[in-house]
Amino acid sequence: MKLPSFFQVLKPTLPKFKLSPAVVLTLCWLAALIWIWVKGETFTLNGFTPFADISHRWLATAVLFIIGIGWLTWKIIARLRVLEKARQEAKQNINSAIQAELDSQNRYLQHWEIKCQRYLETKRYAYVLPWYVMIGDSQSGKSHLLNAIEGLNPLYQPDLEENSTDSVYFSIFNNDHAVIFDIEGALLTQQDANPDKPQLYTKLWRHLFLWIVEKRPRQPLNGVILTLDFAHFLTLNKPERENTVARLHLRLEEIYNLTHSRLPVYVIFTKLDQLAGFTATYENIPQSTRENILGVTFESLKTDEWTKELTQFWSEWCYQLNLASPHKMIESTEEKRASVFSFIRQINGAYDDVAELLQGISTHRGKRFHFIRGVYFLSTEQKGKIDDLFIQSASMQYELGKQTASTWFNRLSQPFFTQKLFEQVLFSEPHLASENALYLKDYHQRLKRFFILAGLGALAIIGGWHYFYYQNYRAGLDVLEQVKTFNHVELTDEQDNYGNLQLPMLNPIGDATFANGSYHDRLPLADMGLYQGNHIGPFVEQTYLRLLQRRFLPAIMNGLLIDLKQAPAESEEKLGLLRIMRMLDDKAGRRDEWVKTFMQKRWSQAFEGQADIQADLMRHLDYALKHTNWYGGRLAGDEELIKAYRPYQLEIEKAQKELNTLSIYQRVYQNLKIRAEEVLPAPLNLREHIGAGFDKVFIAQDEVALFIPQLLTLSGLKQYFLKQDSQLVDLTAMDSWVLNLSENTTYSDADRAEIKQRITELYLNDYTGTWRNAIHNLEIRPFETLADAITATESIMGSEQTIKKALDIVKEHTQTPNIPNTLDEKELEARLATPEYKLRMDISKQFALATSVLNTQDDKASLLQDVYQKLAGLHRYLLAIQNAPDTGKASLKAVQMRVEKKSTDPIFELQQMAKNLPDPLKRWLEQLAGQAWQSILKSALVSLETEWQDKVVKQYDRYLKGRYPFSPQSKQEVPLSEFERFFGPQGTLDNFYQQNLSAFIENGLTQEDEETLDDQTPLIRDDVLTQLDLAKRIQQTFFNAEYGMGAQFMVEPIDLSANKRRSILNLDGQLIDFTHGGKRKVKVVWPNSGNAQVESKITLVPTEANKAPRSLSFIGPWAQIKLLQSAKAYNITPHSFDVRYQVDGGNATYRIYVDEVDNPFSNELFRQFQLPDTLY
Repeated sequence: MKLPSFFQVLKPTLPKFKLSPAVVLTLCWLAALIWIWVKGETFTLNGFTPFADISHRWLATAVLFIIGIGWLTWKIIARLRVLEKARQEAKQNINSAIQAELDSQNRYLQHWEIKCQRYLETKRYAYVLPWYVMIGDSQSGKSHLLNAIEGLNPLYQPDLEENSTDSVYFSIFNNDHAVIFDIEGALLTQQDANPDKPQLYTKLWRHLFLWIVEKRPRQPLNGVILTLDFAHFLTLNKPERENTVARLHLRLEEIYNLTHSRLPVYVIFTKLDQLAGFTATYENIPQSTRENILGVTFESLKTDEWTKELTQFWSEWCYQLNLASPHKMIESTEEKRASVFSFIRQINGAYDDVAELLQGISTHRGKRFHFIRGVYFLSTEQKGKIDDLFIQSASMQYELGKQTASTWFNRLSQPFFTQKLFEQVLFSEPHLASENALYLKDYHQRLKRFFILAGLGALAIIGGWHYFYYQNYRAGLDVLEQVKTFNHVELTDEQDNYGNLQLPMLNPIGDATFANGSYHDRLPLADMGLYQGNHIGPFVEQTYLRLLQRRFLPAIMNGLLIDLKQAPAESEEKLGLLRIMRMLDDKAGRRDEWVKTFMQKRWSQAFEGQADIQADLMRHLDYALKHTNWYGGRLAGDEELIKAYRPYQLEIEKAQKELNTLSIYQRVYQNLKIRAEEVLPAPLNLREHIGAGFDKVFIAQDEVALFIPQLLTLSGLKQYFLKQDSQLVDLTAMDSWVLNLSENTTYSDADRAEIKQRITELYLNDYTGTWRNAIHNLEIRPFETLADAITATESIMGSEQTIKKALDIVKEHTQTPNIPNTLDEKELEARLATPEYKLRMDISKQFALATSVLNTQDDKASLLQDVYQKLAGLHRYLLAIQNAPDTGKASLKAVQMRVEKKSTDPIFELQQMAKNLPDPLKRWLEQLAGQAWQSILKSALVSLETEWQDKVVKQYDRYLKGRYPFSPQSKQEVPLSEFERFFGPQGTLDNFYQQNLSAFIENGLTQEDEETLDDQTPLIRDDVLTQLDLAKRIQQTFFNAEYGMGAQFMVEPIDLSANKRRSILNLDGQLIDFTHGGKRKVKVVWPNSGNAQVESKITLVPTEANKAPRSLSFIGPWAQIKLLQSAKAYNITPHSFDVRYQVDGGNATYRIYVDEVDNPFSNELFRQFQLPDTLY
């Protein structure tokens, strides 16, 4: 079958692709991610759908990404550590003289590693075969020995022709049983031949074993094979032998220190054939014997218990040789007999040297060290010089000189005692070597940590089981207790409009439902498999939901229905109530947060200070919103739900019909504003954006107008309104559902375009209206003192730049969009045609004039900068008044100068400049100038009031207040001199008025009312003005410019009773004598005498001669006034009035002629006069 083209393309690369753990984990991760979004929604486990909710799928996705990122981070960190280590090593070796040899050795090991992986067909090759190292001198016969082993071959040999600089000092052999590192004698002796490369062999030796430990950290090696040339070893003198032993011991110690492993050491003596007599002794042995092992394997693995076994072996070997020697001597020639005898004697004498060697290399001084596993003798090939140690020793003893040694003649060699040595001994016991001590230490620590963590985990599991068992046990008891409480609750028939009357029933059954938590959200193995909510919850929840649907929700609907009936027709309030009622009814269009927010406000007002009731109601409402569907139950034919809904159905349908009259455009825009409030940030606060100087300069008529909804800002315009596009029409869906419009209502493209245009118009009007209202809402605040005015001026001109910031905010949100100069004609036309540009242009046109004061042209300062110059003059003007020695007098002087128009002041100049500026700057400057003037007036009034109290009020209180004529019943009288000094022309009150008050009163100066912001309130209070008018009338009545203090009037007698024949009226010495029939008008003056004891009286003379006259008299400067006021007045006209005196049973009547204005006898004039202590 022919593969598809896709697979044909990939076919050449498929053999290179291998499923590494990283690839498998990545594929599993991707599969899990795809499965969550493809099958997760419908996945069910024991009736539970953990990924049905999209939020759960997103959470699972987030967990997968966290796991993936964590794994990648771990891999990257590990890789970086490797690279850092390599970088450090390269840095250390960059100037090393032997770096080339190290690199060569490293390349050899890397190539061999690759070959070994292919040979063993696994990347985990390190522990497949046991690893041995073979060490020995250069002529110890290692290579011949390895070549004699069947199947033992090197996997990799470097091509020296192509890589002439690559040289290594070891070879690696392997077969199906083991890997052997054949180390050359140069690394063993480590005698540096090149002074330019010091410690070359030492570092190569160390590098090799470190590589082995890196590749096999647990058990680096399985043994050490030590080869020695037996004949050569026996010929060494004592110093040479000691050096050889010490060198071997040192190398073994280095191996131990590098591998931290106690290894078996196999000592192999080669070239046994170079001892004289070897041929004569072993030439006729059978093939099977020749393949056997000649040596001893020590049974004990202790370092120092090999001596007995070696002695026993050696004795047995010598015994066998001696036992066979008679037969050899009988059958052999004399020469062979001598050879056999010599061989036996050499072997017998070699024991001490071998024992000394083993003792030397196994010495450990009480430390942990390698152990000697065995000693073996063999011959791999027969060639070279044959030496007779027995003869050589005898020659040296008798000083016969060194004897000539014979050599092997060229013949076919065959191995002796070789073949089974590796198969039956070395390769058969690879696990005698101990594991790396450091690795074991780390392993034991990890194992210890594991058991500790496992123990803690076991304790945690046991504790968790105990905890969850107790929790579920207690929850079961709570359910029983709550059910008992519920069963004892009596139903109430009282009208419930908030749902609170249902709490006695809902609380216990709700607590029973929640006792085990929500079983809907619990996994099958929740609470460590002990969760009982799945068994108890459904039964209790059924009762709970029945109560919510049949009692709790209808109770809430009762209250909403009352408010719905009382809400204004076609109002947003009624639509809001209808939304909540429809959402409580139908789950299909329900928005839980809307309902909870609305009911939270409603309950907080109804149950203020009762947080526990509000919390209980919200808990039940939240559960009802999630698990009830009143409308769905009615569709399913639930008669109880249908019956419960009937009281609300008529009013809801009526409200829907009424609210359907609202235009679709207005409805969409209202929904847009509601949605914007949900998703956009908090409104823009003008107070915060203008800064700390706001309260120093401005005052808001309406605090609410300071908050601009984010929808009506530049950010809301660009980031929200313009991005809604077709969603503007989709926003009608909610109200269409609320108002029960057809679910299939659709709009054509033309309808949609019309809706967008109308909504844009509504948005434009709302946008511009809101900002215009926000500007008009800002007024310059009233200044209580001059300091307030100075502070406001400094805030405007200083770093706070209050007015500029206010205008900057308006400009920022209403300015024309910038168009880059780099656009070509088509791009420019496209930009000008965008909805954003058109809308922002319409907005900017309405605010261009207001913000034009910020614009600069051709290096000319902006209008606002010119305003600052005027404000600087105002600041200096106000500061000069405040810093004057007497601020009040300086303020009063400024007021008088301005009233008298003796000079122009900065306030007037600022007002004149403001006339030519656009709003709102014009209005703000006019208000600022007016408030500055008001602060000067107030400062002048404060000083004026102090002077008023010192000069006027104090004199009045001391000489006039509480005395006659101001207090008619008082026995004390006002001295005429004080009366004249206070009320007379150029008197105290007159002078103060002329010098101080006239400028305020006669020029109609007013002040601004702080509550109404009306600047028509007089500076001097009305009651003060009333008293000043009374004082003026007193002056006009009792004073004249020609005679000073005094009053004139005419007195005419009118009538005298019959029992009196004469009346005499004495007014300060001015006598008016009257008898029956003698009427005449007499001109009278007050006061007529400066004598304080002057008397005024009326005397009636009776007709009888024997009766004395009777009188009514008063003494003092005010006696005349008192006498006239004591009579009974009647027949009052504007120019005259009659007074009747009744004395001693008779009466006399007089007519007083006075001016209508200047009536000195009007008691009301003095009684009404009460001088105020304050002026404003």
